[in-house]
Amino acid sequence: MPRTTRDHPPLQQPITGRRRRRGRIVGVVAASLLAVIVGGAIVAAPLLRSFGIYLVPPSPQTYAEVALDGMRQGIEATPKRYAEVRARVLSEVADADVYTDTYGPLAAAASELGGPHTTFADPAAAAEQFGPSSGNEADNELPTVTSTDGVTTIRLPTLIGGGTGPDSFGQRYIDTVTTAIADAAPSTTDWVVDLRDNHGGNVWPMLAAVAPLLDDGTVETFEAVDRSTVVSVDGGTVSSDGAQQAAATSPQQKVDGPIAVLIDGMTGSSAEAVAIAFIGQADVHVFGQPSYGFSTANQPLRLYDGAVVNLTVAVDADRTGKRYGVPIQPDTVVDDAQLPAAVTDWLATFR
Repeated sequence: MPRTTRDHPPLQQPITGRRRRRGRIVGVVAASLLAVIVGGAIVAAPLLRSFGIYLVPPSPQTYAEVALDGMRQGIEATPKRYAEVRARVLSEVADADVYTDTYGPLAAAASELGGPHTTFADPAAAAEQFGPSSGNEADNELPTVTSTDGVTTIRLPTLIGGGTGPDSFGQRYIDTVTTAIADAAPSTTDWVVDLRDNHGGNVWPMLAAVAPLLDDGTVETFEAVDRSTVVSVDGGTVSSDGAQQAAATSPQQKVDGPIAVLIDGMTGSSAEAVAIAFIGQADVHVFGQPSYGFSTANQPLRLYDGAVVNLTVAVDADRTGKRYGVPIQPDTVVDDAQLPAAVTDWLATFR
């Protein structure tokens, strides 16, 4: 009996049907994936914005919302005040067409929620203050270290930016002082740290520069609304909550001797933090006039278009736990004319 065979034509119809079904399935899967991607992007957008990532440029209203979200950490941002300020600003920018329309309301909010040390900088000003080109030699000067009759005086000037890395101005700032301290140590019995007319800036190179004079361990804390950041010294290294922030290029030995710290009414911000780092250490005495009163810590909040809210987020506290945020009161209040004699008389008590 002949074997029954099947040729290809009868098989064409089922194959075509399966292909059609596969096509529909692929289409459904693709549409589902697209929906998941789009839906996921919509859901993830607020989270991405918190990291400064935007799927599309934010509207002026969203721009303001993101700025206000960051200002929640301001030291003056009590829940009641924050809610009031947020509601007011969002109402004021409801009809904003461009980001510049929000600058005025956001600047006012920054001052209210961060206090007088907080500033708002438009993109051009922010690029000068916080950009990669800020903090070069044109903006800054190096510290000076001089020795006379066993007394070594370290003058720390304002440091704007300073950059990072071994070739940065900030590193030169540190090494200029630490090298001079090491050279002067064998013939030095007394030390003077001069912070007069230092308006602040980058605190980490300043602290690392004088780290050989500071005891190892906690030297101060930055007290925020919901946390405390510990600033510590180990040799020539300065750390924040254990994370290294600045260090001398070469290992540093500690030096001995009494330390006179000089401040005046123009000693502000990070320079005040340097002075506070010495307060509470044995054989340290602060001379001069009350400081400027910006003894607080700021954190730059960068906005989408390059503007920056330099928000005050913490109050400086010395190693004893005393909080500042107000002018530092010298142990001996004295004007510049009488300052050298007052320092000399105090140092003489150790000889």
